[in-house]
Amino acid sequence: MRLYWHNLFRRLHGDRGAGPPPGPVLCTGAAVLARLYGLGASGRRALYARGLRKARRLPAPVVSVGNLTVGGAGKTPVVAFLARLWRDRGKRVAILSRGYGGRSRSVTCISDGQNTYGKPPEVGEEPYWLARTLPGVAVYTGACRYAAGMAAWEKCKPDLFLLDDGFQHFQLHRDLDLVLLDAASPFGNGHLLPRGPLREPLAALAAAQSLILTRFDRERHQAQFATIHRAFPDKPLLTATIAPLSVTAYPGGQAQAPAALRHQALMAFAGLARPEVFAATLQALGVDLKGFRIFPDHHAFSHEELDNLTETARALGAGGLVTTGKDWARLGERWDGGVRLWVLEVEARLGEPEQVLELLDRSLQEG
Repeated sequence: MRLYWHNLFRRLHGDRGAGPPPGPVLCTGAAVLARLYGLGASGRRALYARGLRKARRLPAPVVSVGNLTVGGAGKTPVVAFLARLWRDRGKRVAILSRGYGGRSRSVTCISDGQNTYGKPPEVGEEPYWLARTLPGVAVYTGACRYAAGMAAWEKCKPDLFLLDDGFQHFQLHRDLDLVLLDAASPFGNGHLLPRGPLREPLAALAAAQSLILTRFDRERHQAQFATIHRAFPDKPLLTATIAPLSVTAYPGGQAQAPAALRHQALMAFAGLARPEVFAATLQALGVDLKGFRIFPDHHAFSHEELDNLTETARALGAGGLVTTGKDWARLGERWDGGVRLWVLEVEARLGEPEQVLELLDRSLQEG
């Protein structure tokens, strides 16, 4: 059932790979719901902007990294880059995440910067991935990010909080709002949920201190850069690349350069908001892609599904399977399938990291 709604959502957004376009009745219904959703989203933001509802402050500055669209803009790798940026400058950093996809709903310490606690599915795969890849950085989850922040403060006394996916989390005061836009498709089809991927109307970007175009390629995305710069001339417009970092084959578990995937006959699988980005990455690396099985975002894989993936890979003549670092976390970082499993890790790099540091300093001075 979840896969049905996942594919329907993709069809409404114009993804031809998810099936035929939806009919007029469904499109009309989605348009009506999108209008109602937009009124609600705008009203909620206005309540906080006008002071009718109060945001709470944490004891240290808060930098929010958020999206205007649902998923797929590279938020988690960018959060990791920013955490390393401040950590390597001697700052104690704590990441606050809602922890979507995990079973725990209460405040949870996934990492105190020294030790990592819990694994998916008890905790969400994204905060776990951040904890695993960021030694020295604390990671806390909770539906109430203020409570998570205070728990991190009591234990770690961070100099800085990074709010993961925080642009719509109005309950917590932010000193700097960074909003990510995918360079290839900054606003999707331009419609609000559920007709499109927009979480809020474009006017909400007025509340951001800076916009970051992710997956930016200087040769292919100059037009998008210029269009957004003209639309928001008062906003610093930064860029970020997201590129393969390493690939690890299991069993074995030894990391190699991504070039090791070249000419490998593999079947891919992933549970992502935008699986087509992963497919394009594999093709760019020269993978001989025999097939690609798409699952809903944050999907918890069953043993039956993994067995089916192995059998399908063999039937298609693939020498193994390939998936993402996030999906590897959801597998519990264990693999005992009958074929080799390759796990591809990626990293983000901001083109203008010093500007982010300056933006926070300026925001604190103005605040």
